[in-house]
Amino acid sequence: MTPPEITCNLCQKNRFTTIENDEEPYKVLRCRNCSLVFVYPFPDYTDLKEHYNHGYYKAWVNEQKKKRIKMWDNRLKKLQKIRQGGRLLDVGCGEGTFLKLAKRNGWHISGTELSAYAAKYATDVLGADIFCGEIEDAGYPENFFDIVTMWHVLEHVRDPNQYLNEIRRVLRPNGLLIIAIPNVNNLIMQIAYRIFKGRKMKLFSKDEKEVHLYHFSPDTIKAYLDKSGFECLRLSPDFGIMEASKKLVNLISVIPYYLGGIKIFNAIEVYAAPK
Repeated sequence: MTPPEITCNLCQKNRFTTIENDEEPYKVLRCRNCSLVFVYPFPDYTDLKEHYNHGYYKAWVNEQKKKRIKMWDNRLKKLQKIRQGGRLLDVGCGEGTFLKLAKRNGWHISGTELSAYAAKYATDVLGADIFCGEIEDAGYPENFFDIVTMWHVLEHVRDPNQYLNEIRRVLRPNGLLIIAIPNVNNLIMQIAYRIFKGRKMKLFSKDEKEVHLYHFSPDTIKAYLDKSGFECLRLSPDFGIMEASKKLVNLISVIPYYLGGIKIFNAIEVYAAPK
């Protein structure tokens, strides 16, 4: 039975189906009205903050460093085909590599980061203050930024609706929002995982490195954007993947999209603008 205090973050309805059970008390629910998938209850907020410590970022700043620089450089080049400078806010900026590259290319940078370790690391690397905490607590001026990016962050936050509303407030009327998120409809990846691992791919485990609180589909992220005052300009596959095996699966999973528009690729990249 659904506890009466739960409401869907997207549509505010209160009818859910349990699609996965984890160690008590955690379970993964799907809203019967809008199909948003999320974890209930959320892990403790302090535990979440402490989860993203030095150990979480160790591979990023060591053995994956060169690959990650290439990935961020590709993201920035794609962005700069549309915009060539201004104020850029990276929400959940991690260790700051994307902002470092943007700064070198003339952007005026700002960043937020929940992890105290990563915020300090990024501040030291960039020589600029990174706000450690939630975006709504940063106090940015209204209509201030030309670009806001969220690279695989929205699935980690406790209130996507609040985040997107705050981004809409601080983004200029002619600004651009770019989001990358995992795709809950990643059918090819799910099949490959079952074949090679011999078990179903789980959506949540409190002991996994990646603690995803929400699982978005193309339809639910577009609904979030519309609700928050954004127009979705483009929704396409995201290619920011480090592991070779996952890259191969993603290359296979994008074929149905380019042949027939079927969105079962691993991750989603969205470009959106204020309405």
